Amino acid sequence: MGPVYVHGVSVSLSWADPTRSLQDLIFVGVRDALRSAGMSATELEAVVLAAHDLVDGRSLTSMVTAPAAAAYLKDETRVGDDGATAFALADARVRSGSVQTCLVAAWGRLSEGPVDAISHALFDPFTTRPLAMTEIGVSGLRATRALAKHPGYAAHRQEAAARRGERAGDPGRIPAPAWPLRPAELPMWSDVVAAVVIGNTPAAVEVLGVGMSTEPFELGDRDLLGLPALRAASGQALCGAQRGIADVDVLELDGMTLFDEALALEAVGASAPGTGMAALATDRRLDPAGAAAMGYGAPAMGLARIARASERLTGGGGRTGLATGSSVVAAQSQTAVVLGKA
Repeated sequence: MGPVYVHGVSVSLSWADPTRSLQDLIFVGVRDALRSAGMSATELEAVVLAAHDLVDGRSLTSMVTAPAAAAYLKDETRVGDDGATAFALADARVRSGSVQTCLVAAWGRLSEGPVDAISHALFDPFTTRPLAMTEIGVSGLRATRALAKHPGYAAHRQEAAARRGERAGDPGRIPAPAWPLRPAELPMWSDVVAAVVIGNTPAAVEVLGVGMSTEPFELGDRDLLGLPALRAASGQALCGAQRGIADVDVLELDGMTLFDEALALEAVGASAPGTGMAALATDRRLDPAGAAAMGYGAPAMGLARIARASERLTGGGGRTGLATGSSVVAAQSQTAVVLGKA
């Protein structure tokens, strides 16, 4: 198994840009990633996409969007899951020697449709959808459990939310909070395109380890506080990288709300059980604003986190970074990636 390096990254955030179609947004994001890598589309051997038909509002969305992502006449694979899952597949292809260069692209244009209605449609039609469940609703359930079990979450939630700073933009981009969540703890919906170019030739950032795991399908069978899939995925990635969580200088953890991010800190071992919210307010390994505060658009967020971790490493933020991404449906599956400064 050969090494894998990050050659170029791009993350774009916008909202309801009337001058650009979804294909335009994808094209610009992929173009910027290729420019960052110093490559042209003709040098790519494979493309892996993360796109969801319901989010895009298009059946077989990659039939329409793939050409804009440099996939025309190329070995193309599309996953209907988070961008971090697509990155894991691309990493396996390069690491195995199947291809030498690969582009990973993910997007979510949330301005095109009703986010809560799309989220509701993704749940099981017999056991969960009748309860009017959404992604924000699941996060509300997590928050309820966390506040009941961990007193520190109530004590530090305001401080952690304040660290994000003011979020300018249309108030309509912030979803209605599911109790006990507060508006400052919620994501800001956005149109997000993330793209990463990886290959087997040495570059500034190396992919040291990748891990994946999943939880039971039914919400009632899951550990909403422990996030065992994230714990397992991050453990696999750190083991593969021959690193411990204490070696990590940069953390980019995908979480839709403040409570999701705090619990993710505990799941990866960056803070002790019950202290995730306090760590979220003070841990310097985290990006204070975070991708969720600037804009959130599934299923692109895992890849956006990976790209942001790479940028922070090349910018002098440290030598080792851990980035994670969660699946579109209530974080059932998780992917973790460890990056290192080469």
